[in-house]
Amino acid sequence: MSIKSGIYTTYYGKEYRIARIENHYEIISNDEKDLNKGFIEYKPEKNLNPRIFFKMVSPSEIGDVYEISTFCLYHGFEFHITYDDGENYVLVSDYSPLVEKFNFTRIDKFGYEKAVPKDEVDLVYEKKELITDFFD
Repeated sequence: MSIKSGIYTTYYGKEYRIARIENHYEIISNDEKDLNKGFIEYKPEKNLNPRIFFKMVSPSEIGDVYEISTFCLYHGFEFHITYDDGENYVLVSDYSPLVEKFNFTRIDKFGYEKAVPKDEVDLVYEKKELITDFFD
């Protein structure tokens, strides 16, 4: 499963990340096929992996804008997943008694994380929150 975290929209029925860059908006893809839709490769000379493609869009060209975060149930408790390394999910949390109970590692002043094998996670799901003022 692909771990989504960030701001997304739809463009001609396909979901893309979106960003405000200076005074315009860009949708972002890692799919080379999007070159056929007018996308431009970002820094092709650097041979980025994964490759990044972008296209400038206007608000009238895209659908709703929303934030997506991926979560899971781990030992019956909800945690945010930030990364999938193939074998493990990396879970993050603010401080709570749960981070001590499950031996999370402190990564900054208020943040904790733990890599857990995928088979120890019961359910992986996304939460979407509509952003109504993205273009304001």
